[in-house]
Amino acid sequence: MSWGLIFDNLAAYSLQIGMLVAAASVVPAVLRLRQPGGRLLYWQILLATCLLLPFQPWKQVVASGTAEVTAVVDAIQPVHRPSTFHLLPRSEIVVLLVLAGIAIRLGWLAAGFWKLRRYRLHSRPLEPAPAWSVEASLLVCNEVVGPVTFGWRKPVVLLPARFPRLGADMQEAILCHEIMHVRRRDWVLTVAEEIVRAVLWFHPAIWWLLGEIGLAREQEVDRLAIEITREREHYMDALLAIAGAGGQLDLAPAPLFLRKRHLKHRVILILQEARMSKARLISTLTTGLAILAAACWLITGAFPLTAQPQAVNDAAGVTVLLNGSQILHRTAVHYPAAALQHGVQGTVAVEVDLDSTGNVSDARVLSGPDELRRAVLESVLEWHFTRDAANSTREVQVAFEMPKMGVAEGIVGGVPSGVAGGVAGGVPEGIFSNQSSARPLRIRAISVSGLSSQEAADQLRALLPVDVEEDFTPDALQKTVEAVQAFDQHLIVRTRRMPPNGVELQIGTPESFARRAELPPTRSSIEISSSIPPPPLPPPTPDGIAQTPPSKIRVGGNVQSTMIVSKEPPVYPEMAKAARVQGVVHLAILIAKDGTVQEIHSLGGPAMLIGAAMDAVKSWVYKPTLLNGEPVMVETNVDVNFTLAQ
Repeated sequence: MSWGLIFDNLAAYSLQIGMLVAAASVVPAVLRLRQPGGRLLYWQILLATCLLLPFQPWKQVVASGTAEVTAVVDAIQPVHRPSTFHLLPRSEIVVLLVLAGIAIRLGWLAAGFWKLRRYRLHSRPLEPAPAWSVEASLLVCNEVVGPVTFGWRKPVVLLPARFPRLGADMQEAILCHEIMHVRRRDWVLTVAEEIVRAVLWFHPAIWWLLGEIGLAREQEVDRLAIEITREREHYMDALLAIAGAGGQLDLAPAPLFLRKRHLKHRVILILQEARMSKARLISTLTTGLAILAAACWLITGAFPLTAQPQAVNDAAGVTVLLNGSQILHRTAVHYPAAALQHGVQGTVAVEVDLDSTGNVSDARVLSGPDELRRAVLESVLEWHFTRDAANSTREVQVAFEMPKMGVAEGIVGGVPSGVAGGVAGGVPEGIFSNQSSARPLRIRAISVSGLSSQEAADQLRALLPVDVEEDFTPDALQKTVEAVQAFDQHLIVRTRRMPPNGVELQIGTPESFARRAELPPTRSSIEISSSIPPPPLPPPTPDGIAQTPPSKIRVGGNVQSTMIVSKEPPVYPEMAKAARVQGVVHLAILIAKDGTVQEIHSLGGPAMLIGAAMDAVKSWVYKPTLLNGEPVMVETNVDVNFTLAQ
């Protein structure tokens, strides 16, 4: 489970607890549940319900995403390794802080146990031993200011040093109170509650609830002790005497005779002598628990916990539409090879019958291309919907769209010397390297789009270093990009070949080019961009003859859809999809003279995605890059963007 999912579930669980405790807190007052034993049972059931909330049915999520691949050839950037320092996501920081708080609270609890052991070792038996000593070891300790009871199999009651000086009736009341704790095994429950406090230390509702449980327990023990001693006044005197002894040791893993914040409530209840008949107590508790169950059902339905998403790796170009239905798990839908080969695409609508558990028992194709129906039926028959859809009929659609396997037209990104933005859209194949020096390329047209006014377009044209019917060279292209970026960094430059030796320069915003192409948005894709700028012309020698081109260049050019001869699309790793990991993998590659990827290095990106990106890119084959008619090796960068469907 990813950090983000853990954080989301922790937030949802905290919200569930807060709303449940808030709703349940008013029930005792509304139903007039005054009997301390009944209140104690009610609060304990509420605490148990809060702890059982994570065992509810979790919301199931299917993480599906198509691996649609587009390759956009960009201008080459110098290889800069990104910084290895990364800030942790906020979700991970919060979860780590919660875990650190749990560790600190558990350490505090362990220190409390150690203190209890030390107090017992430094104490002495109470003399003369009263009759209560047969049920617990009664010890006098100089380090405690009030009675402390702990231990299960061999219970111990620590008494303050001034205890022997108290009156006999007050001693009897105090000892009776502590022995009631021993008989009820309250120390075991107290330790369990402190563990809950340590784990859920960050939630104020849990602290409030544990305080109410502690108060109700002490009030119930007060009631039992008064029934045994029949000395209400002496019992009140004992409470006030302990309260006047100064600071009370609030030792976590042991119930104390008195916590001063509880004194007022305990005294009021003793004076009021709250009583309820057994029948009324049972009916009140039953009503309260029914309200608690209803609140729990509503709250968990409104704020469910989310289970680990099931990763479904649909084929490239496949999109599943569930029309609002929820699904527990499903198998992936593949794109039939024959349909891909013949360019068949479309949407297959299927009607499915669900059994009593939500499994698909039957399926019928309502519409869609014949070549795609079998693939959909084979997958749909293995699907499992949520139980709320059981014994019903649902309709789903599976859309098939031919995946983009080619290289997107153009050069996008930057150019050397740190120019931002760049050339997008395409330097056609052979526009430079296959061009004969006797027939240089000529600029036949310059178009500007996406600006607010014709006046702005005219201002841009006036700043361009080139004009119509001038020669089009790599240096002219770079200077044009620099001028366009200086005018407006949001503009990009595209080129369009105009046979036999002409070029049209197209300048505009990405939105204006998108409107021209009318490209539909995709729901999920792996987008690949690689940077290859136009190669510079080799410097001439003094006699005017070009020097021999280098065997390896950091630049390239003439890259278009036919530049990549064969390409293996990246496959989204199942573990990464399950963990909802997405992001960009930066690669540096060296293309050999024959067009194969000779070397590949990772420049950064999510660790779970790097391997998949490298495995795909290293199998690519490019058309050889020519410089003055000679093949050369090319260094370039490739960015692989992994994105999951929302």
